[in-house]
Amino acid sequence: MSFSILFLGTESRADFAESHFLVGQTDNEAFRLYADVDSIQQVRFNAFTLTAYLVNEKAPSRTAYKFQATGNPTGSFEDTPVRVTFHVKNGSANSTGTILMPVYNATKFDLLQVSKQDQPAYVSVSGATQMEFQLGNPADSLPVSITDVAINGNCAKCWNQLSSSVAQKSSLQIEPGTNASLPLLLSPNSIPALLQGALLLKPDAPHDTLSITLTYHAVPGGAEKKQTIAAGVRFGPGLFGLALALCGGIALGLTARYLLTDKLGNENEPALHAILSALVLGLIAECVGILVTSYGNSKLVLFGMDVDPRQLFPAFVLAVFVSGGAAVVSRITAFFGKAK
Repeated sequence: MSFSILFLGTESRADFAESHFLVGQTDNEAFRLYADVDSIQQVRFNAFTLTAYLVNEKAPSRTAYKFQATGNPTGSFEDTPVRVTFHVKNGSANSTGTILMPVYNATKFDLLQVSKQDQPAYVSVSGATQMEFQLGNPADSLPVSITDVAINGNCAKCWNQLSSSVAQKSSLQIEPGTNASLPLLLSPNSIPALLQGALLLKPDAPHDTLSITLTYHAVPGGAEKKQTIAAGVRFGPGLFGLALALCGGIALGLTARYLLTDKLGNENEPALHAILSALVLGLIAECVGILVTSYGNSKLVLFGMDVDPRQLFPAFVLAVFVSGGAAVVSRITAFFGKAK
């Protein structure tokens, strides 16, 4: 990084508010250099400019020498704060000082770290889902301000709305060495979304992949950058849809059991008791299946396939097996054995 300096004249001023100026001074404390952060501008050829004021601390008047400094970056590096050395020549005397200030590189360089997505996010088709995406800003860097978020899905018909509350007037600032949550609002189009995921049963297979384009800049004065990240999502039917699938599976399982054994439950068991038992056992099986596949390393395997119990078809089949009992399970297993 090199700097070129252009003298702009003198001003009589002593107000250099800390919120708007960075301060450096020479080793002999004779001069102070004030860099105006509000004046930072990106210019052509990967350069940036800022206004700086040099004040002689030992002079009787508060005359400030005004300069325009142009930073000319070389090579590839992240926007970052660095300690810059400056020299002041006053007659035959030379003074050297340092100032901690930001330097910028307008070339393509992603500033944000994105947390790895271990598994697709679950999105219910029964309403809008609030999703948070974790972003990090590396230490020893500048703050980053996100000013716009654009979201697009591969399956355009599967969505009613894809948006974020982060915008120009409500930006998200991430300080160096910290993480922040990017809020997303995902509202699926119920029927197309369910059809999109109907045949993708594996829990780790996304039903759709979102492209999230972030517009941001380093603070203060960094050039606008864009960074696109991908997020996999899986559509789920919600509690109401799962309840319908369970009830339908239990009804079919009990019907098949009656056709195969001429009874709904065990020997001499009242029909109402058998139906209630099937409902309770089906609900328990579904809850256990969701818990072990969502929060543990276990898998739910049906006919050799790793399936997601939060989807309609696996929930329906699980309910059929639970309510149908051994007679239905053995008949279906035998059928699939012959089909191989």
